[in-house]
Amino acid sequence: MLEEIVLRNLRERDKALAQSEKRIAELDVIFKRIYEDNISGKLSDDRFIKLSRDYEQEQEQLKAVVETLGREVKQQEQKKTNVRKFISVVKKYTDMTQLDATILREFVEQIRVSDTYTTDEQQKRVKIREIEIVYNFIGAFDFEGAREQSQTAQDQNNAKIGAA
Repeated sequence: MLEEIVLRNLRERDKALAQSEKRIAELDVIFKRIYEDNISGKLSDDRFIKLSRDYEQEQEQLKAVVETLGREVKQQEQKKTNVRKFISVVKKYTDMTQLDATILREFVEQIRVSDTYTTDEQQKRVKIREIEIVYNFIGAFDFEGAREQSQTAQDQNNAKIGAA
């Protein structure tokens, strides 16, 4: 489930990156054509300036997108590697009957405990302390968010099957 989410995000970013890089190359070809058309007299100087400015602006924006997507793809690749490492540790302990310190160290990088704060629920003072578990390889994992994403994906698959 977690690996599927990471792989899906990676594929989406890879696709967007490839599309942006392709468009940058297309703009180079287009720019050469309008330059040649301007030199041959098929395109006025004013029109050439406007078109070249627009194409250069689009290309600069795409270069920024490519840079950002490139970083995100690298991060997703690292996440994919980390998830695989985490899964291998999980598989190692599938038949675990008791949690000991060694196993805990393999799974958990750190546990963060917040300061205590008090709420007034129905006139009763309730002390609350939030605990966040940071796992090795995958960091602080939002189990509820992953569960919701998985349910959404499952609902979409069921809808596709029902429509077919």
